[in-house]
Amino acid sequence: MSATVLSEGAQPEVSGRDRLQRGLVELLPPLLVAVAVLPFVISGGRGWPWAPATIDLDVYVLAVKDMLAGGNIYTTQSPGYGLFFIYPPVAAVLMAPLAVGPYVVWQLLWTAAGVAAQQAVLRRCGAPRGWPLALLGVVAVLAVEPVRTTLGYGQVNTFLMFLVVADLLPDAEGERRWLPRGTLVGLAAAIKLTPALFVVFAFLVGRRRLAWTAIASFAVLTLLGALLQPSRSLEFFGGLAAGDTRTAGPIYVGNQSLLGVVTRLADDDGRLVTLAGLALAAVVALLSAVVARWWWLRGHRVLAVALVGMGTCLASPLSWTHHHVWVLVLGMAVLVGWRDRSLPRWVLLLAGGWTLWVSLCLPLALLPYGQEVERGYGPLQELVANLGPVAGLGLLVGLTVRLLRRRGAPAPAGAPGPR
Repeated sequence: MSATVLSEGAQPEVSGRDRLQRGLVELLPPLLVAVAVLPFVISGGRGWPWAPATIDLDVYVLAVKDMLAGGNIYTTQSPGYGLFFIYPPVAAVLMAPLAVGPYVVWQLLWTAAGVAAQQAVLRRCGAPRGWPLALLGVVAVLAVEPVRTTLGYGQVNTFLMFLVVADLLPDAEGERRWLPRGTLVGLAAAIKLTPALFVVFAFLVGRRRLAWTAIASFAVLTLLGALLQPSRSLEFFGGLAAGDTRTAGPIYVGNQSLLGVVTRLADDDGRLVTLAGLALAAVVALLSAVVARWWWLRGHRVLAVALVGMGTCLASPLSWTHHHVWVLVLGMAVLVGWRDRSLPRWVLLLAGGWTLWVSLCLPLALLPYGQEVERGYGPLQELVANLGPVAGLGLLVGLTVRLLRRRGAPAPAGAPGPR
């Protein structure tokens, strides 16, 4: 099954040299732009000597150094910011190479890998090859806040998105696979639990082998972390069960999840309100997977994957603005749907509007935040603070209504091929 792309016609065979040249054309422009702007993305960076404030990468490096020295990765704090390592122990194990070598080298390598992952996602979602892909990458780095700040913080969000997309959206017909499909989804879920929703989605669309492979991959990697860090594994999963996220509270406006909306509107992050928000989140997570199944089976595979990714962000208890990198996939679904007129106009408008809103990150741009000032928001401020998750929920509800109206209707002849 081949992916529908923005460009017309079959892709010609290319030599190894041409493939390398094309790869450099597609990667270097967004990478150079990223390196140039990175020191100015997060406060505290310096342009020369080049020293961006990759504060999450700081935490990863400090945590793995403490781990290798026999320390506790969950008591590690970054100097100045006081950030903790919040991932399962296996994530620290996989990041162990960060303990070796100059930090600035890892900053460059991490940035290059992040941009490469971003470009691979765009390509698998239908972006035309060559300079158009390079231009889309530059736009993503400059104009899409989740992508830009993921690079700025030195975060893992784009990597996790790539792992999922690489398993679900093939690059080309007959591409060579070094690992069984599902292995990378399991890896993503082992590093950060929310991608596990894609396992549910895989079962729903009949990709059972992929789903079981993902479960096995997740189990093996989690067991590896438990064997190498048994005390830390008990600490992490025990704390998670008790509701300890080791981060800021859900009421913070940078938390663009449904739980964040519920706690801000209720002006209460107590147990009952939190449970209500989590219950809503669970329903929305399942809803996103069910709705995505409908679109997947009708050939709109990029849109389907984007909807599940959006569901992980809406349903997660804490979804900082930079977690919403799935707008990259949704944006590509909108572009492809607009070009080949395969999606209803209202879907394009709602999905495109949500992509634009999340990309601009207006809540953090327009509103005061921190120190729980969110509790004093007025009606207009509440609207700005909560519009993103509510609009995302509205998109899912609208797609659900369409599903119910057309339930059981066969896909029309000439329906678009798998994406």
